[in-house]
Amino acid sequence: MRTVRMAVFVASCLALTSVTMLAQQRSYTSTTVGKHNDEVLGVFVNTGNTMVATCSLDETVKLWSLPDGKELKTLKGHTGQVNNISFSGDDKEIASASSDRTIRIWNVADGSVKQVLKGHTAEVIGVYYNQDDNSDIVASTSFDKTVKLWDANLGIELKTLRGHTMQTNNVAYSYDGRYIASCSDDRSIIIWSTDLARREPLMVLSGHRAPVLTVLYSFDSQFLASSDQDGVIKIWKMPAGELVRTINAHTELVQDVSFAEDNKTLISASLDKTVKMWNIETGHNIMTMNVDSEVWSLDVTSSAGIIVLGCADGTVRFLRENESESGRTNTKAR
Repeated sequence: MRTVRMAVFVASCLALTSVTMLAQQRSYTSTTVGKHNDEVLGVFVNTGNTMVATCSLDETVKLWSLPDGKELKTLKGHTGQVNNISFSGDDKEIASASSDRTIRIWNVADGSVKQVLKGHTAEVIGVYYNQDDNSDIVASTSFDKTVKLWDANLGIELKTLRGHTMQTNNVAYSYDGRYIASCSDDRSIIIWSTDLARREPLMVLSGHRAPVLTVLYSFDSQFLASSDQDGVIKIWKMPAGELVRTINAHTELVQDVSFAEDNKTLISASLDKTVKMWNIETGHNIMTMNVDSEVWSLDVTSSAGIIVLGCADGTVRFLRENESESGRTNTKAR
């Protein structure tokens, strides 16, 4: 009996070792491709995986080519720090949110300003395009506690959503175009309808014990990831709003997360100077990489073959997956 138990114990240890080795299957090499003059607050990879936009405390937006990381242009016009950015679904425009209380709509091709959207009464923190190729609607959040929807083509406000009791930090569209999620220092996530006639919240998600800093839908719109000031990530099954997993991911705040195209791989980065990759179905950590700077923002190419970091030291860094670990497609699912 003792021998049988020992054999089972050894087999269990070998199985656990095997799972651990499989879990740590992805590795990356870091390269600094360029720099802003101050902290990089937002990163967004376009649908075609051909370009990434970054924004900064230095009041600018920069465009970089993928996969080589060549700086293409710098967009200037904001008179306050640029807190977040979003490509339109067709990759032709960029929306940027600023502490100057405006959202600017930029033409990607020539860098010109198409619209300046005014209406928030405090710093604009989050911005996100409806990712439908034919949509001109942009959502924004602000320290004025509101969520606003805009027609970026006409330059007009469509509706204001009120429900948060403290500053709203970020916003995201579901990729099926039906819902908007916003998060706040009030520790809640509110789900809103994209129906312009409806202003009441559809659902309030509670569970975070600290200010919620970001929200993001998976590409199939079946999951919502949220992160908070304590470094905790939560995964919600949508549209039901069921909390399915809590990950104690980092030791400092997590300002940004990003899904890969498989809808189960989530990448996070933190002011604790680490980048991590998670399987949201199991909660297992797939990769941990230490970097020598606090990380404010990130986004990834479809397969997560390239992870783009926006860092507190002003650098824009590409984490490229090592060849022996890749062999994955690079087609964006947005």
